[in-house]
Amino acid sequence: MTSNPDLFNALATVAEADAAVLAQQGSLYKDYTLPGKYAKYNLPGVSATGSLPFGNYSSIFHNVLYCGAYGDGIHDDTAAINKCLNTACGEGCGSTSTRGSVVYFPPGTYLVSSPIIMEYNTQMIGNVLSLPVILAAPSFVGLGVISSDVYIPGGNGGEWYLDTDNFFRQVRNFVIDMTECTTPQVAGIHWQVAQATSLQNIEIVMDSSSTTTQVGIYSENGSGGFMSDILIAGGNIGLQCGNQQFTTRNFIFYNVIYGIWMIWDWGWTFKSITWDSVQHAIWMVSSTVGGSLHLLDSTMNSVTTNGIVMDNAVGSTMQEQVLITIDNLAVDSATIVVFDVNAGTFLSTSVADVIQSWVIGKQYDSYDPGGSWVNGATLQVLHPTTGSLMGGPNGGYFESSKPQYNSFITDNVLMANIIAVGDGETDDTASLSLIFEIGAALSQVVYIPTGSYIITSTLVVPVNSRISGSLWSQLVAKGDYFEDIESPQVMLQVGNAGDIGTLQLQDLLFTGVGPTAGAILVEWNVVASSPGTAGMWDCHFRVGGAVGTDLQVAQCPTTSTSAACIGAFLMFHVTSSGNGYFENVWAWSADHDMDDPNETQINVFTGRGTLIESPGPSWFYASASEHAVLYQYNLYSASSIYMGMIQSETPYYSPLNPSPGQFTQLASLTTDPDFSGCTNVSCEAAWALTITNSTSIQILGAGLYSWYNDGYSEACVDINMITPGPSDFGITGIATAGSHPLSGIVTATDNLVENAHPFLSALNAWTSIDTSW
Repeated sequence: MTSNPDLFNALATVAEADAAVLAQQGSLYKDYTLPGKYAKYNLPGVSATGSLPFGNYSSIFHNVLYCGAYGDGIHDDTAAINKCLNTACGEGCGSTSTRGSVVYFPPGTYLVSSPIIMEYNTQMIGNVLSLPVILAAPSFVGLGVISSDVYIPGGNGGEWYLDTDNFFRQVRNFVIDMTECTTPQVAGIHWQVAQATSLQNIEIVMDSSSTTTQVGIYSENGSGGFMSDILIAGGNIGLQCGNQQFTTRNFIFYNVIYGIWMIWDWGWTFKSITWDSVQHAIWMVSSTVGGSLHLLDSTMNSVTTNGIVMDNAVGSTMQEQVLITIDNLAVDSATIVVFDVNAGTFLSTSVADVIQSWVIGKQYDSYDPGGSWVNGATLQVLHPTTGSLMGGPNGGYFESSKPQYNSFITDNVLMANIIAVGDGETDDTASLSLIFEIGAALSQVVYIPTGSYIITSTLVVPVNSRISGSLWSQLVAKGDYFEDIESPQVMLQVGNAGDIGTLQLQDLLFTGVGPTAGAILVEWNVVASSPGTAGMWDCHFRVGGAVGTDLQVAQCPTTSTSAACIGAFLMFHVTSSGNGYFENVWAWSADHDMDDPNETQINVFTGRGTLIESPGPSWFYASASEHAVLYQYNLYSASSIYMGMIQSETPYYSPLNPSPGQFTQLASLTTDPDFSGCTNVSCEAAWALTITNSTSIQILGAGLYSWYNDGYSEACVDINMITPGPSDFGITGIATAGSHPLSGIVTATDNLVENAHPFLSALNAWTSIDTSW
């Protein structure tokens, strides 16, 4: 999309002329008077404060009306909206930790004639009580009505952002109306993103004619990510997608020709998806070799042609086949559920039915520990379905969307900055502690404005707390208290052992100022009084790699093994006293400097990623844990755990700087994996996933990547995953890269490289209900 101002002006003129015609015809809404309750929605009242202290931008919050938008459906609001968003990091920037925007849309209809461009580190938030409408003009020109990335004209496919590093975006509470748009192949949302991104509570309405070419969401590549609570009506394709790994939950596709069109992927977990009056539910016909999906707790209503249509790429070997797992799928009538373009019908129903389990791919279970290829059949050993984890759609796994506190007006919100500062320098420990205590006592939402809040000793979050950040408000460990690797200390203690009740965190970032070798960033102790009352949504961990952390390329280049570059002892710990619901939580020990123009790689050392000792039930949706020295995920004496999709990545310096590295026996935990038996450097590499003495572990989709072997060049490391003796264990849809063996069980034969898709290996099901094998 060119940035020619004359073109934009012309588009705006045409759009306004078209809108005037629609208004005369009575097909354009014109009354946008706000009822009193909508005017009290709390976000505008609380978000207009805060700043990113290390940048030169004092204003973070923007109301589009104050940027010049009308919201009347008549005037073209494209330029005004982009003016609000154009305060962050656009073309030539790449990424940033010092700039960003929260852009709020009051109720109304916003006419646009070209894309709304979301720059790096931006959030678009509509009024949750009366969703604002983004109306694409009949003459709209561009790839997506909302776009998270921009292809550079004449750039040979080059874009503003590297798709696998396109972090920190959020869009929620909108209607995108494309019914009047006549431009072919326009998408409602162009969503080319990586971790720390989300779409929530969005309706996309498109042309419903048989000749339509419109697309609801176009997400062609990246390394994400999470989206949920989305209705897509009309159009040619609902979701056209490709990504390394992704979690999609609670979608409705209505009157769409193709519900989901898979371009490519390594692994994708689709949960609680409903298709109603569509021709094809999922289209997996691609020239790209391999790919896998896991479909669970979903419903096909009135799928008129085929459910899942698949075709392996020309020339694919047996090891390069498409992998499919179906788990708890309800169909309302006779349906061709899986159809192979070459082989014909694989799976069909003659009446309404529920398909409990069906797979294509390599399967291991208690009866066949050596594994075998399953070419469309029910699993011999169904994965465990622990009762305490259930309670979701179709009797499936429990789920809970991020609370938006719709009933809370500004008077119900306690502003943290009445005493806390958040300037990246002031010690805010005592101030936040007091605010948290008051908020819990009064059952108020504590709102932490955008900023960096320095924490110098353990900060306790009491039960009955509801805490919301803005643009990922930063809680920052700093000082001597967190520096001793032999005496690790917790920065944010969520509840005390024995606490039962409500405790909810959202839109926060946990980080530190190095060196903080003894920092445990978050320790979770609370038990939910009922499922979903205790949890975290859209909260992330970032160790180093940003201005203010003292762990950037200047201090920690890739040649460094300095103790001054140790950023954390452990990122996230769910203790044996706690449980909860965790959705879209990314634990990232930085592999590159976000504020360096070249995003240069760095060596920052974090001891451990995510340690789970929870007795359950606990849910981890769209979870990622990356670049820790010892392990990314460690489930130790845990029980009743749901995980999917999960993603991990070993440190890029591993094992050139071998594990356990700086985290020696002096600082070891009883839960740590043992590297003493390693006989070569390939073994001395971080574990992606280790599961020990645990029961009822259910992992539905996992991307576990081990890229590097000899200092930032790619070669296989020795071991990727081990599970010593879990019972009632099920993992499906595993994709790994650079690991050999792919998985192993103590006392069992290693499961070596399986479906060897180009650049990764995959297996479809690994289940056990018998601890003796």
